[in-house]
Amino acid sequence: MPSTWRLGLLLAVLMALSTALCISVAGWAMRQNLSSIARAVVLDDLGEYAVLYNRNGLKELTEVFAAGKHEESQAVRITNPAGETIFEQTPDAVAGYNWPKRPPKKLKPSETWLMTIPHPERQQQLLVGCQILDDKNALWFGRTDAEDLAYVEHIRRHLWFAGLASTVLMLLPLWWFVRHVLQPVREMMLSTHKLAQGSTEARLQAPGAVPELQAFATAFNTGLDRIDALTAELQNANDNLAHELRTPLARIRGNLETFHDHIDNPTARDAAARGLEELDRAAALVQTILTTRAAEHKALKLHLEIIDLRQLLADLFELYKAAAEERGLHFTLEAPDTRWVLIDRQRINQAVANLLDNAFAYTPRGGIITLALSIHGEQARISVRDTGPGLTAADQAKIWQRYVRGSASSARTPGMGLGLSLVQALAHAHHGTAGCRNNDDQGAEFWIDLPASDPLTSANVV
Repeated sequence: MPSTWRLGLLLAVLMALSTALCISVAGWAMRQNLSSIARAVVLDDLGEYAVLYNRNGLKELTEVFAAGKHEESQAVRITNPAGETIFEQTPDAVAGYNWPKRPPKKLKPSETWLMTIPHPERQQQLLVGCQILDDKNALWFGRTDAEDLAYVEHIRRHLWFAGLASTVLMLLPLWWFVRHVLQPVREMMLSTHKLAQGSTEARLQAPGAVPELQAFATAFNTGLDRIDALTAELQNANDNLAHELRTPLARIRGNLETFHDHIDNPTARDAAARGLEELDRAAALVQTILTTRAAEHKALKLHLEIIDLRQLLADLFELYKAAAEERGLHFTLEAPDTRWVLIDRQRINQAVANLLDNAFAYTPRGGIITLALSIHGEQARISVRDTGPGLTAADQAKIWQRYVRGSASSARTPGMGLGLSLVQALAHAHHGTAGCRNNDDQGAEFWIDLPASDPLTSANVV
């Protein structure tokens, strides 16, 4: 459950419990007060009616009781010492209660006796008072708590309404907290996920956040800008260095070739040959850096021609088949369909060769490497699948960056982490994409997706 719902539910529960507790305490307190008031009313009216009866008899008592308009909640009766009813005024609202027939034997004429009688069917109770009159008859006066219960229920409804209003008011700070704290934090988390996936352009966004979060986002973004500036500076220095090294390396190679061709000493010729091989490796590294830089900056010149992708992969398969047999690998080609596309043959060859070189380097003896071509509508996918160690989550996020090698690399696997960055740059130069994932069973799959529209139409556009 999101934090917003958790906090809202917690506040709603707390407010409901607080309201219920307030209503319970208030109801109990009101019942106690109303009970005290009811006892005082019964005692007061009982004493008044007793004085009226003792002074003027039953007639004045009847007139005063009727004038008080107590037909809804009060009743009066007079019984003789034998328990027979002499007079009774009992409204329908007070009917159904089991009145005592006689007062307690110890009750004296100057004393009053009170008792509560429950109703067999209703919730209301009857508070009854009794007093012995001068003629030895008993005066009974009763009052129900119907009005008290209605009053308490009225107050309870108002308290529930007040509790609901308080809950709504309490949710206003929650709304502010969600809008200015939780929502900006959620947006920051999305930005950090993009950063973790290798998107260096992502920044923390907190336009409506509290000042503390805005200050944090600003400081964090400033640090990211500084890192990007340093990274760009290092890449530019590296690219410039590679560009400047290309000419000296060519001159050294030319001089070393001349030395190799004009020396008769076998040892010197062998040393010169090994030096030429190392110079070729250095020159290839420099060329890779320059090609990657040109492709990333959309400055790479492509020599486009209409190529049969299946034939291109078949040629690469034949080229690598001998190396696969030498390493004890099962190398297969899956290209059932053909597709003519407009590409730079040399660049795509270079990109697929890099993927094959990685697969051969990381797949153990007895493993399987598959070079495949699949067509999906207007898109052609060249994929290389292996049964090597696979990729970690960190590998999949960063492996396409320059000078980053997979976690399975070691000193026995040559390379400087430039191959996949070159593959991605060449794919983008062809308006395509490159990607990778782990296989369901074992190993990993790398692919290059290329536009596979009508090559004649593409050629006319170019």
